[in-house]
Amino acid sequence: MKKIFLTTAISVLSMISLFAQNEMDALRYSMIQNGGTARFTSMGGAFGALGGDFSVLSLNPAGLGIYRSSEITITPSIGSQSIESSLFGNTEEDLKYNFNLNNIGVVFAIPVGNKTDAGGWRFVNLGFGLNRHNNFNSRWAIEGFNTNNSLMTSFLDQALREGNVNNFDDFTTGLAWETFLLDMDDEGNLFVDMDDGNVLQRQTMNTSGYIREFVLSVGANYNDVLYFGATVGLPSVSYEQSSIFMESDSENSSQFFNSLTYRSNHKTTGTGFNLKVGGMARLGSVVRLGAAVHTPSFYSLKDTYRANMRSDLNLDDPDYTEAARYFESPEGLFEYEINTPLKVIGSLGFVLGTSGLFSLDYEYIDYTNARLRSDDYMFSHENNMIRNTLTTQHNIRAGGEIRLDPLVLRAGYAFYSSPFATGDDGTRNVLSAGFGIRGSSYTLDFAYAYSMYSEDFALYVVENAAARSPVVQRDYSASTFRLTLGWRF
Repeated sequence: MKKIFLTTAISVLSMISLFAQNEMDALRYSMIQNGGTARFTSMGGAFGALGGDFSVLSLNPAGLGIYRSSEITITPSIGSQSIESSLFGNTEEDLKYNFNLNNIGVVFAIPVGNKTDAGGWRFVNLGFGLNRHNNFNSRWAIEGFNTNNSLMTSFLDQALREGNVNNFDDFTTGLAWETFLLDMDDEGNLFVDMDDGNVLQRQTMNTSGYIREFVLSVGANYNDVLYFGATVGLPSVSYEQSSIFMESDSENSSQFFNSLTYRSNHKTTGTGFNLKVGGMARLGSVVRLGAAVHTPSFYSLKDTYRANMRSDLNLDDPDYTEAARYFESPEGLFEYEINTPLKVIGSLGFVLGTSGLFSLDYEYIDYTNARLRSDDYMFSHENNMIRNTLTTQHNIRAGGEIRLDPLVLRAGYAFYSSPFATGDDGTRNVLSAGFGIRGSSYTLDFAYAYSMYSEDFALYVVENAAARSPVVQRDYSASTFRLTLGWRF
């Protein structure tokens, strides 16, 4: 079992911070899970020293210079993500399917110079299209009996910090106040019921979205030895998260409290831009070297969010009417920017004539350099959390193929280290395999990838360490099937 990384989980993954931009937002849009063609996927994404595949436009654009004929590719994809969640000794599992167009693009191979020359430029190639990267589609649910605290324990902590009813947050404490879950006694002291726990809790969460990148690239081939390329990337973000938290007095411990339901929805949309430059070198007939640098992506994002709360209480209070049981927040809106870190990739490949090939990529990213910015808010605390809780990530991708003309067999593996400074939350392993059929003017490729990782999620935060914030242990596994159709002309 992995080490629980509770500090980060509580500070950035809790439901109470759902509407606040924080280090997890910076990490979510900085951790790119490269998408693309089926060939790219089946070989673990290890294409930095190979090229000749549309996916390299988002990885090492120098690989565009390998093309000797023009090509159109399209890649539909279907996948599923399963999440096993554990809370207070209870385990539940949920599953979500999704279908998408993972890649569509075209490459124009433009020969230059005289092919009979001893040296010089051979091709200057152009490419443009879409590569879909991160897939945010997931769904999970968990239920457990909490003997330590309740959601209202957290809301009371927050209300005491806010100090005055007029300062209550519209999306959390304000809702609890309006539905009588948070109240004040005759002496002016705020209080809640069931703050010591003994409540049955259930959380369901559904997420959807993607990072999709439009790429416009140029690649050049010098004497079939050196290759250079550059890509202008225009990524777009869509992320939506909806959550339902329910709490009930299942053992009739309270004279007043029966149940509560807290619903929230958060949506992020926006666009950005980046630049990728790379080079490749052919060392003899077998060895290939590659290197690429990705500038930060500069995102302009907009968050919209709202929440509502319903209470069921036994109160002898004429003000606690049917209408008072339910209250809804206004719609929140916030615009901000995220700058992702620089990325450096080094690659080594071996091409064994017409028999096959093998490739290895190393990727370095320092997430402490990610930044949140806004004209309306300084983000000093959040950027300090980025520096203190995130770290550098070292990623390894390996893959190969065996050619049995016209059939090609492929396999790959990718390891992504934890982006957190403490613990191993977020460490990801991806196994992949596939095959292809390559004709004189077409290609047909199929890929399957299986990825797995674990993380912790705090349902909410309580300030009293002894009371223990309830933490859900979540184990993810995802299966992806991709089919690429390619036509050369």
